[in-house]
Amino acid sequence: MDAGETSEAVVVEEREPQPVLSIRQTVELARLTEAQGDSLRELWSFLHRLGVEPAAPPFVRYHTFGQTETDVEVGIPVVEAASGSGQVAAGELPGGAAVTTWHIGSHDGLGEAYARLDAWRKEHDREAAGAVWEVYTWIDPVLEPDPAAWPAPSEWRTQLVQPIK
Repeated sequence: MDAGETSEAVVVEEREPQPVLSIRQTVELARLTEAQGDSLRELWSFLHRLGVEPAAPPFVRYHTFGQTETDVEVGIPVVEAASGSGQVAAGELPGGAAVTTWHIGSHDGLGEAYARLDAWRKEHDREAAGAVWEVYTWIDPVLEPDPAAWPAPSEWRTQLVQPIK
C-alpha cells in the first residue's frame, strides 16, 4: 500500500499486461484453502526447479464463485514469460484500466473491499472487464511457502484489482 493511501480508497490505474504462471481448477468451497495452498507450493516448486524469477507476490483470481464450488486460479507473476507444464499454465494478467483497493486483515473481511469496488463501478458507470484478482502481498514468492512464517492474519495486506471497460 502506498504511503498516504487508506484501505478504503479506490484508485484507478492503467496497468501493463503481466506474464504469469498459474494453476486453474474447479474446487469445492470446503477445500478452497487447502487447494490454494497446494497450488502455491506447486507453483513455487515449478519456478524454483526451472529458475524462473517471480516479479510480484502471488495472486488468486476467481473466475466463477458458486454456492458449492469455484473456478479459481492461483498464480505468480513472472519477470519474463515462461512455458508451463502439467497443470502449471503460462498466462497473463490483463493490462489496461483497472480499479484497485486494499484490505487489511484476515480474509473473512474481504467482502467489504469487494463491495467498495462494486460501489465505485456503479457510481462511475463502469463495467468489469474480466475477473477480479487478489494480490497477497504478505507472501514472498522467492521463499518456499510456509504459513507458519507469515504474519498474523490481522496484518495481511491484500490488494484487489478489478479490470474495467
